[in-house]
Amino acid sequence: MGQLRLIPPDGSDWTIDAVPTPDGVELAIAFMLQGQPITVRFVMDRPDARTLSDGLRAAAGDGTMRTFPRPQIPEA
Repeated sequence: MGQLRLIPPDGSDWTIDAVPTPDGVELAIAFMLQGQPITVRFVMDRPDARTLSDGLRAAAGDGTMRTFPRPQIPEA
């Protein structure tokens, strides 16, 4: 697994990099704050990385369910 970089499609000034480490993963979130570049690094072991991943997937699923209307299913 290599490095993963997420760059917003709207050209916003932030990125998220995920780099595997021997014991887990390191996330680096870079953004501008009052015109100054800031990078926040989170080093997580495998269980913590899985917990974060599960939470992000759950939030994405919840957001999708709230965004798209459910189709009406005709009764048989």
